[in-house]
Amino acid sequence: MFPSKKYSLPDDKPSSEIPPLNDQLGSLDNLYFDFTSPPYQNVLKGSDFQLEDQDYKKESPFASLRIVKDFASRSRKLKGEKIHIPSGSQKLSTIERIRMAGLLFIDSSSKVDETSNPSHPFPASTSGLSDDEAKDIDLLLTLLASADKTGQQQFEEANELIELCSKTCSNEGTPVERLVYYFSEAIREKINRETGREASGGLERMRVFDFQTAVMSVDASILAFHKKVPLSQVCQFSAINTLLEHVRRARHIHIIDLEIRSGMQYTLMMQAIASRSEWQLKHLKITAIGTRSESKIKDTCNHLAEFAQSMNIPFSYKIVMVEDMLDFNIDLLELDRHEKIAVYSSVSLSNLIVKPNRLEHLMREIRKINPCITVVSEVEANHTSLVFVNRFIDALFFYGALFDSISICLAGDDLNRKVAESVYYDYSIRNIVAAEGDDRTIRHTGINVWRRFFDRFGMVEIELSSESLNEAKLLIDNFNCGNCCTLRADGRCFLVSWNGVPIFSVSAWKFI
Repeated sequence: MFPSKKYSLPDDKPSSEIPPLNDQLGSLDNLYFDFTSPPYQNVLKGSDFQLEDQDYKKESPFASLRIVKDFASRSRKLKGEKIHIPSGSQKLSTIERIRMAGLLFIDSSSKVDETSNPSHPFPASTSGLSDDEAKDIDLLLTLLASADKTGQQQFEEANELIELCSKTCSNEGTPVERLVYYFSEAIREKINRETGREASGGLERMRVFDFQTAVMSVDASILAFHKKVPLSQVCQFSAINTLLEHVRRARHIHIIDLEIRSGMQYTLMMQAIASRSEWQLKHLKITAIGTRSESKIKDTCNHLAEFAQSMNIPFSYKIVMVEDMLDFNIDLLELDRHEKIAVYSSVSLSNLIVKPNRLEHLMREIRKINPCITVVSEVEANHTSLVFVNRFIDALFFYGALFDSISICLAGDDLNRKVAESVYYDYSIRNIVAAEGDDRTIRHTGINVWRRFFDRFGMVEIELSSESLNEAKLLIDNFNCGNCCTLRADGRCFLVSWNGVPIFSVSAWKFI
């Protein structure tokens, strides 16, 4: 169902400058990567970043999905090129199918008769596509239509389209079928909440569900996932390499970790230290900060202590548990003037975007520590928009890339794939798509926003070394993922991407 003509992507639009963040960090809630695309025109009022509902409602049908063009035009593989249907055995990747569906959706929207049968919403031809590609693109077109209808609060029509998705997708199918399954269920939950059909059921599940605890409770599967999918390993490797470069040859090293999780990154660090005979390290100390799952953090630290002993590295750890991040302060840390202190934050700052006063408090306390380096790895995505459709589209591309990576790297490993998708991604997708206000706790924003945020605290970005970049690229070569996973410099930081979609950023900072 897809025209035979080729589709050209629009030229890049200039990005308007993002105003500085105001003192109320709640503005992070409204920040979006591309402020030039509708419905962001004329909604920036001073520094408040307030979005008014009437601005969105003025948009004509389907105008909200013009964001697809902007996203596609920034992509690596398709920038400045035409979309073409591959021939022979070459198949469209999941991301290419999403891009294709998005552009077809925009092109077809003007041709859709409002009275047309919802079971055939898009008049197009499938010539040139394989059967599975055609099926996936039809499915994605229906999902996009349901999101657009939901954004316009046309819930009855949206529900009909969701039912169409349910007939052909499942959590056991192709990557696109699984992706559509989770996103369509998230839209269904949003519709139910908006219409009162599920006034509190889904919302209460989100409140009760402790995402971080759930992730830590499936350690074996999550570790297997991270070992086989290069994205997080490349991110950790780059971060630890950067830490090592700034504490090199120090006799006493103290790493303050804001969310230690499995601690795999420190086994890398210890191996690197042990391999350098000239490094006469007297003590490596890790302080793990946590607000939950103390027993899991303790298990991680004990494992690291055993590993350090096996590597003959003098090691100690301290766990600092606080009920609320507002309770965290420098006095809880055992700091020594002889130590070289570094701070490592791995996807922990974004967890506090929904609690801006806690995020600001944490940054003020880190400033008091004045570490020699602060290394930050974060999800490189834009899931903070107040506009549902913009948030939905960004999440669809982001998780489309992740589902694609799982399908390639975990091929045949159904157990760990299911755990990653049903525990790691399902909740995040539902929360980003269906929740609003304080209930929407999964919020990610891009490195450009973090740069402006860190600047407020007198932090300057340190350029990551070309040596780290090259070594991380060698690590990627160890994985059987072709050219899908890439690492490149973006200004002074690194971006880890899958099929042209940024997934993580790694950056380093010093206080001035």
